[in-house]
Amino acid sequence: MTLLKEKQMIHRHHHQHRRKKIWRYLIGFLILFFAFDAFAVYKLYHDARQAANSTYQSVKHNSTRNGNSVISEKKPFSLLIMGTDTGEYGRTYRGRTDTIMVAVVNPKTKTTTLASIPRDTKVAIQGHGFDNKINAAYSYGGTSLAMNTIQSYLGIPIDHYIEMNMKGLVQLSSAVGPVTVNNDLDFTNMGYHFKKGNITINKENILAYTRMRYQDSRGDYGRQLRQRLVITQLVKKGMKINNLVKYRSILDAISSNMKTDLTFDQMKVLATDYREAGNIKQLQLQGQGQQIDGVDYEVVSQSNLNQLTQKLKTALEIK
Repeated sequence: MTLLKEKQMIHRHHHQHRRKKIWRYLIGFLILFFAFDAFAVYKLYHDARQAANSTYQSVKHNSTRNGNSVISEKKPFSLLIMGTDTGEYGRTYRGRTDTIMVAVVNPKTKTTTLASIPRDTKVAIQGHGFDNKINAAYSYGGTSLAMNTIQSYLGIPIDHYIEMNMKGLVQLSSAVGPVTVNNDLDFTNMGYHFKKGNITINKENILAYTRMRYQDSRGDYGRQLRQRLVITQLVKKGMKINNLVKYRSILDAISSNMKTDLTFDQMKVLATDYREAGNIKQLQLQGQGQQIDGVDYEVVSQSNLNQLTQKLKTALEIK
């Protein structure tokens, strides 16, 4: 073997050794990277589950069907949404449900039907007679009585519920981010001015926009419209989120101000199999103002009630 060939072999050996060393470093780095990444994903998943579990509160009510089975079978389900007048301005008492909505989410038609129920709607409440405002059910018997009352009044099964106070709405807005709504009334409330047309709603002005009713000739119906506009846009924006970090921030933000009987596993099903139901149809139960024994009610005719019930049953795909 010549000296030149010997040097070439030594050089090739060192080069191969150095290349193997580089590959070992690279493989080691990748192992560490993926191990850390897997731990980070697990940590996010664990924290998201923990945050969701902190919001969970089971409620016994007179359901006409198993709401858990409905979701596991990926069928249309109904959700009672209640916004309570606590959590801000120093209010810590149970309060009443300022906001009452029923949502029907249908994954087959990719549609969410959102119906507002006036809080002063005159209804019968079990154990409290026939002359009651519908929002009093929550004050009398909490979420269970509210679900039973609304289910009985509308004539549809209420499968699940979400209850959120005013502070939770602010925190939800903060986590999801600003949304744009088409405002139909020029007004100023709580130091914020809202012009007609497209406006931005964020964590700073969301309560000023959604709680105003005295400057609106439509009264509480105008407020319900603004609430539906904001919730619709928050839901649409939330449905576009497919980032676990963002989900965790949303759950963290609202966990101390929200209660629901939806489990974390059910939330995962909704996030995957129901996320396409972003076509939102808005409904309004309409009544007439009437004073009875000195108390102001919204009295809904049977025909108006029947029309709303039928639309919700159609969305639920039940008779």
